[in-house]
Amino acid sequence: MSEREVVAALAPLDRRGFLRLAGGLAALGLTPTGCGGVPRELAPPAQLELRVLSPRGYATFQASAMRLVGPRGAEAIRSGRIDPAAAADAWVARLAGLGATLTQGLWLLEFGVHPIVAKWQPFTALDGPQQDAVFQNLMQSRWDVKRDLFKGLKSLAMLTFYAQPASRAETGYPGPFDRVGIATAMSDLPEPS
Repeated sequence: MSEREVVAALAPLDRRGFLRLAGGLAALGLTPTGCGGVPRELAPPAQLELRVLSPRGYATFQASAMRLVGPRGAEAIRSGRIDPAAAADAWVARLAGLGATLTQGLWLLEFGVHPIVAKWQPFTALDGPQQDAVFQNLMQSRWDVKRDLFKGLKSLAMLTFYAQPASRAETGYPGPFDRVGIATAMSDLPEPS
């Protein structure tokens, strides 16, 4: 359809008709505000069955974790070696009250705008420095709710990232009794004086 044909088709629309059309497009996720879909690089794997998070929530958590765990951790997430969003989904599925809170927090981070969240686009559409600026604003806000959102996301991102065995290469920590038996651990203790 050419531009002239679109203009001709929209010309007879009155205010009510335009609002109805805009509402219908928004409901279908066809608005230019980023509501169209999940960024492909942040989308959940096809074989993953989410229990609490939506695909958008998964993508928002994954993007958050990538900024919060640092560059080496972000590369492990990007390559698929570590999946904190899948771990978070499984973890909050066991805790009924936390799932709704996490879902709401991720929705606010993804779609919230000034003055609640310091951005105008969806969080997953921002580049790394812009996402860092959003977190900086949340972390330093005078509003408790904004600081709580940051603390909750950071805590869960760290928990779900570092709890996975694949993350141990990032820290050098062998894990709880993974490769070190009690006898070996006890032999490394200094002699009492």
